[in-house]
Order: sequence, then C-alpha cells, then structure tokens
Amino acid sequence: MNICTLIPAYKATYLESLLLGVRSQTVLPYRVIFSDDSPQGAFRQRLESDDLAPLREGLNIEIIEGPRNGAFENFKRLVNHWNGESELFHLLLDDDVIYPTFYERHRLAHASGNFSCSISARWESDELGQPVRGQPVPEAVVKRTERLLSLDADVAFMTTVAQCKNWFGEFSNAVIARGFSTHVLKPELAGVSYAGLWDLGAFLAASVHRPVCYIQDHLGYFRKSPGQNSAQSFSPTMKAGVLGYAALAISARRLGKLNAQQAAQCFATIAGALDYWYGSEDDMLEFRQQVPLLAEGGGVVEVNYLRTWHTFLASHGF
Repeated sequence: MNICTLIPAYKATYLESLLLGVRSQTVLPYRVIFSDDSPQGAFRQRLESDDLAPLREGLNIEIIEGPRNGAFENFKRLVNHWNGESELFHLLLDDDVIYPTFYERHRLAHASGNFSCSISARWESDELGQPVRGQPVPEAVVKRTERLLSLDADVAFMTTVAQCKNWFGEFSNAVIARGFSTHVLKPELAGVSYAGLWDLGAFLAASVHRPVCYIQDHLGYFRKSPGQNSAQSFSPTMKAGVLGYAALAISARRLGKLNAQQAAQCFATIAGALDYWYGSEDDMLEFRQQVPLLAEGGGVVEVNYLRTWHTFLASHGF
C-alpha cells in the first residue's frame, strides 16, 4: 500500500526535525507534497536551501503554492491536489514529528483489516521536541494487550464525544484510506458542521462507514509551542474547537451513536467550559444560553442552536 505524505507548510522553524522524521522511515512514503502557505514563500526557500539537501535526499518531494487563506484551506488544497492517487494519505503538520516505524506500522494496520483510518498513540512534547506526556487514553483501551484494536463508531463516539475528550489526537498521528478523504474536505456529519474539530470529526465520520484501527504504540509527537492555535485560548479557532463537541453530539444523537444520556453529558460539560472560559465573551453569550437546552432533545432548540453555530462558523471563514 502506497502512502502519500501531505504537509501543510507555514512555519519553517522545525523543518529539519520534520524532514528527518520522514526521511528516517523504515518504509518511505512514495511521495511527499508540501503546500507552502508561508508569507513570501519563506518555507519553500528554506526547504530548497543547499544545507537541507542531505535531508531531502531519497524523498520524492513536490512543492505547491498554498491558498494563504487559513490552515484548513491549506489542508483542502493538499487533499485536492493529491486527488486519491495512492491507497493511503497522511496529513503531517509542520511542527509535528513521526518516529522511524510510523509508516511501517500504519501500513501493517491497514493491511490487517478493512479500516477507514489508522490512528497511533503519540506523545505531547515541549517546544524543543522532548516528550513530556501522552494522550489520556481510556483505561479500557490501555488494559488491552493487543497492539492493534478495531474500534467501531459506537465505541469511538462514546469514548470521545460523550466525554468531550479527543484521545485520538490529530491528523499528524493518523493515516487515512483513500475513500475517506471527503471527511477532510467537507467537515460535516448528519447535516452538522464539525469545523473547529476537523481532525476528530473526520475520524468519527469515517468510523460510521468502517472501523478505525488504533495502534497502541507511540509513533510520534505533537509539539506544543506558544505560536500554535491551541495556545490561543480566546481565538475563534479554539472557541470552535470547544463548541465542536456539541456539534458532534448532535450529529451522534441523530445517527443513534449516542443516547440521550450520553449526549446530555457532553452538553453539560461544554456548558461548564463556556461559563468558565468565555463567561465574559460577547460572541459566546448565545451559546452559553443555548447549549444547556440541547439536552432536551431536537426540535426548535436544536434548530436555533445550529443556526447560531453555523452563523459563527461563517463569520470566521470556517
């Protein structure tokens, strides 16, 4: 199975470790496509510099121009350019790193069953790349002795959305089968947008059609740094990331993947987070009023909430 690596490039700060991670793979990707979204093409200039030639050696690299219209649009640019030319694809963010057996293990996972995507455990590192903690993986998963676990949609939704915990991680630690790229391109499930939780939403949407394979090995790390979106607590992106759980809970309730009690648990958690983090934020007032009411079920309450949600997303270009 061929794997194509898609790298939405913006900052060149960690380019050396990024390239080294890809080049050190025991199974190399057949192609590596960078979409340069950096100002004035600074990323391309650094990537093509003479001193990085040894790290480029052996990699089939292509560089395309990014849309320069936000990170998600750059994801879409890459997936559309790739256009399904390989069985598997991997969205690798420019500040994350994969370990040498990443592609070997993910290819083995896909060969072992008919999966929509494979997701491996990952470390969270400090800015220098030193692993400092792991994902909060559910105890029921940790205690399993198998290295490869098949997770259906019921388990996936119950252990993430119901508890408002993304223990799956991000695109960087997942490899997706060709037929499921639409879930990256169109972040929508059961008529509800999951923009803001693009990664988790895509994994869950894919799981509705085929199981997810979880690899119980830490095969890379997610780098924490002051400049990334997750460090900007009051940005529209982070607000959408919190509210995205409510959106996914509505989708899951519509699909029968969460029962009323599980959905209510999610809504209560998000309502508490909104009060705690965004109690003085004017753009969160309607959400703070509406989210607690979602536990009552669908109907007018849900329609009103989704109108507010989709208006918020559109106003911020999501």
